[in-house]
Amino acid sequence: MSKEAAILLMVLALGVFGRNSLIAAAALATLVLMLPPLSRLLPLVANYGIRAGLFLLMFAVLAELALGRVPLGNLTKEIWSVDGLLAILGGIIASWMSARGIELLAHRPQVSIGLVIGSVIAASFLGGVPIGPIFAAGLTALGLGLWQIFFG
Repeated sequence: MSKEAAILLMVLALGVFGRNSLIAAAALATLVLMLPPLSRLLPLVANYGIRAGLFLLMFAVLAELALGRVPLGNLTKEIWSVDGLLAILGGIIASWMSARGIELLAHRPQVSIGLVIGSVIAASFLGGVPIGPIFAAGLTALGLGLWQIFFG
């Protein structure tokens, strides 16, 4: 058994043990794609999976809007409220951080194992949701930048 498969089995076990079906399903799907007849699909997932996942997240949020589940009320008033302005700021920060995360993963893919471990721990034992590896990579990039500035 390869080291990669062993790690994925551990992630699967943590997902099952921590009752997190998203993590367990992702680990299981990745293990299935490691099987010889399907392994040629892994580079496709690796190359386009993040963008496809981001697309699906945005699509799901916009679908809620299209279904009328997002109360629009007085849109101008909502946008200029404290909630609206903080949401805009949150969107700006999250998008900026996520872009830094994608850059970090492109240049230092070895950090991804730490991101997976952190996501598994948070999702399985702290009530987190494993949708933030890109944002987590952005936070990691920020932390690495600050480390470089202060301890460089």
